[in-house]
Amino acid sequence: MTSLWVVLLAVCLLVFVLGGLLTLRRQRALLAELKQIKEAEQRYALVMDASDDAFWDWRVAADDLYLSPRLLDLLGFAAGTKFAGRAALFKSLTIPPEDREALDRAVADHFAGNTPRVEIEFRVLVHGEERSMQAIGRATRNAEGEVVRWIGVMRDFTARRCAEKALRESQSALLDSDQRYELAMAASESGYWDWHVPTNRYFVSPRAFELNGYPAGTTWVNRDEYRAAINMHPEDSARWEAAREALFAGTGERLAMEVRYIVRGETRWHSLRGICRRDDTGKVIRWTGSTTDVTERKLAEQALSESERRLRQAQRLEAMGTLAGGIAHDFNNILGAVLGYGEMALRDAPKGSRLARDVESIMIAGERGRALVDRVLAFSRNAVGERVPVHIEKIVQEALGLVTAKVSPAVTVHADLRAGTAAILGDPTQVHQVVANLATNALQAMPSGGTLRVKLGLERVEAYRSATIGGIAAGEYLVLTVADSGEGISPDIIERIFDPFFTTKEVGTGTGLGLALVHGIVTELGGAIDVTSSPDTGTTFVVYLPRSGEASGVADSAEQAIPRGDGQRVLIVDDEEPLVSLATRTLEELGYAPVGFTSSSDALAAFRADPQRFDALVTDERMPGMSGSALIREVRDLRGSMPVVLMSGFLGARGGTAESPQAAIAADEILQKPVSARDLAMSLARVLRA
Repeated sequence: MTSLWVVLLAVCLLVFVLGGLLTLRRQRALLAELKQIKEAEQRYALVMDASDDAFWDWRVAADDLYLSPRLLDLLGFAAGTKFAGRAALFKSLTIPPEDREALDRAVADHFAGNTPRVEIEFRVLVHGEERSMQAIGRATRNAEGEVVRWIGVMRDFTARRCAEKALRESQSALLDSDQRYELAMAASESGYWDWHVPTNRYFVSPRAFELNGYPAGTTWVNRDEYRAAINMHPEDSARWEAAREALFAGTGERLAMEVRYIVRGETRWHSLRGICRRDDTGKVIRWTGSTTDVTERKLAEQALSESERRLRQAQRLEAMGTLAGGIAHDFNNILGAVLGYGEMALRDAPKGSRLARDVESIMIAGERGRALVDRVLAFSRNAVGERVPVHIEKIVQEALGLVTAKVSPAVTVHADLRAGTAAILGDPTQVHQVVANLATNALQAMPSGGTLRVKLGLERVEAYRSATIGGIAAGEYLVLTVADSGEGISPDIIERIFDPFFTTKEVGTGTGLGLALVHGIVTELGGAIDVTSSPDTGTTFVVYLPRSGEASGVADSAEQAIPRGDGQRVLIVDDEEPLVSLATRTLEELGYAPVGFTSSSDALAAFRADPQRFDALVTDERMPGMSGSALIREVRDLRGSMPVVLMSGFLGARGGTAESPQAAIAADEILQKPVSARDLAMSLARVLRA
């Protein structure tokens, strides 16, 4: 029995000893675990301190908020500062209202489960200075999805923000931080390069590769690869490299240039700006710069320059046209007398006599003067012309036949006319002048021989485009091309070739009105002209005329006999005495009873004395004192049905007078000076019948 108790006692003692040993082991293990946790916390604190980041830990349920010493320092609080909770912290912070609203919204979205984390930048006032902060936080949740803890880090971004602002304001500042530079360049849509000259290492940003049309992931290890693969326009590449080498050889720092790149077959303009750094000896050790696509700006500048050029040309032509029209008006009066009296003298001169031949020579010279005036008036866009369907191909054939009838054997003429019966709405005589002038100029550009090519065809234009003269709107056009293989036109004068009286020909061989006439007619018809010229290939004129249906093919009627009067009394008014005398004699011979005045006031007084005495009024428009339009108004006030024929040397292209649209409306017939006997007789007969 005693032995049994001894055994039991020994067993209990053994159990007690073993239990103590196990408890001691658990205690040691727990202490080791606590030590590891403490070391991890210390290590985490050291890491956060080394990274210059601050952190917070908010236990939501207990509203227990922990702020790291670095965070307290960033926010301007003294070390060891404690806050009763998150609300107390935010009450102590001075944050702009818009930033506070954005911060609250971002936290609420994250707590609601809409975002994986909060990442936001905001401003806060620290010791009277505005600082830029970035907060990144993430919440942990329980099994029910409720937020139980929110931990995050905060960084001071003020220095970076200042650097970015400085970079935007001045591209001359080269920042050492690649990250900041990349961010700034990305914000400006520019790319950049960086060449470390001693090692030949060459870095190009992804945006620069993208701007140059290279696929994503392209890289260049050194500048030799760049030189081998760059797609800069060869001319600009040589210019850029020469400027860079000159910069490296000198003492400067910066280089700026606009160059062209060929990007996927398209020409793109880039603005390159580079800056170099030198060592103590002045040798370049680093070459860094930016590239920005400025194609849209360049295109806008080119369009603006082209618009300004066209405006200057239009203003110059308008001023010259006004001057030319005024000269033509006065010259018409002189020609009217020359041709009118010449016509009378030729009727009275014995046929075949020397007098008849002399008068015929005078008439020929007068007709040449009339043609010159017609050119001047056409240029000034004031030539009379009735708009009718014009069979262009027929006109081109006739004009070429006349121009090339006596062409030199050294000149070869090729005509390719494929317009069929297509027509334009215009004046056949004016179209004839366009073809004749262009073909004549082409032949004169080839004094030693060459090839004249004339093409006529149809072309549909889908979208508006500019031309040398005018613009080509969408539509169908008859396109006339006149090309020569002559000496070409110098680039410095090509903009002036359409100016009136401008010519490069020798004195006596040209008036300088041919292309001015072409310009005036084509513009009036709503067309456009393109000109290309080269000393090696000659000159090509391409005229676009809007198509207007098909030619009718109606033959011209036979010339009518000159109608005669039956004693009707006609009031004639013109401030030129020779023209009054001429019209008086002409109408007397045609059977009228004319009464002439050189003063519109005297003519009005005679009409007022007896309004029923006269059967018709023939008046000039431009006269001193009272103009023709004013005279017509006074006469019509006294006798509304009075037949009126208006004469003017300065008429609009649609048959109206440029001097007085009111007179054109009031008149029954309008004649352009110089007026022939036939034209006067036909007009007078029509108004009297009406």
